[in-house]
Amino acid sequence: MRTISLETIKNVRDLGEIPVAGGRMVKSGLLFRGSTLFDLNDADTAKLFGELGIRCVIDLRVGYERAAKPDPVVSGVENLFIPYYDNELVGYEYFKPLPGTITIGNDFACNPDDFYYDLANPLTAKQMKKALHAAFDHALAHKPVYLHCSNGKDRAGVTSLLILEILGAAPEDITADYLLTNASRQENIEATYQRFLRLCQGNKEFARRITDSHRARPKNLEIFRRSIAERYGSMEQFIRDVLDFSDENIAQLRSVLTK
Repeated sequence: MRTISLETIKNVRDLGEIPVAGGRMVKSGLLFRGSTLFDLNDADTAKLFGELGIRCVIDLRVGYERAAKPDPVVSGVENLFIPYYDNELVGYEYFKPLPGTITIGNDFACNPDDFYYDLANPLTAKQMKKALHAAFDHALAHKPVYLHCSNGKDRAGVTSLLILEILGAAPEDITADYLLTNASRQENIEATYQRFLRLCQGNKEFARRITDSHRARPKNLEIFRRSIAERYGSMEQFIRDVLDFSDENIAQLRSVLTK
């Protein structure tokens, strides 16, 4: 029931109803995750910004992704651009094509293991801090938030992980939400395969292996967690010292945003 069915975009979910500590759950209708909103039609626009009342969109993409497929401008909705990778705005951009593949424009095939480990780098972590504080500030003010990357899997996935960690969700429930991405992934699996086939210059077996590795896998979140622990000591230290959430902040968020 948390999956939002839309005509033009996929992988949209409400983080509400996910269990958290103390027998509580995240409140519905305040925190949403998903993919780019570029292709929204009128009916989906009405559902997201009318029926669901989303009042803030947080875009985590690189600048060139945003330029190619900008989010719609909707009256009464705040659009925040907080890229996790961007040479100009962050001072760092992830660009590590897999050996044996080519780059076409800005498109390349990465190693998901390396990408999820790299997401915990200090420059991207500063952007995570901005995104999380913006999301929570709006949610506390009862202004529903939609955060997204391109397909709603990787950057939106780790951001949702951090939101749910702060609200007290167990790792297994966070992973269960993350794996729901595979339903929409499967619907577009042929297009994903064809993309990697081009980047593999026609090597079908290599393209199939890359396609499979780019599904939502529990391993991805495990690697991100390991990177956090190795760089910052623990998830708790990362949330407190890097993301700047005090015990008082967390207590307030859990009081207001869970039920």
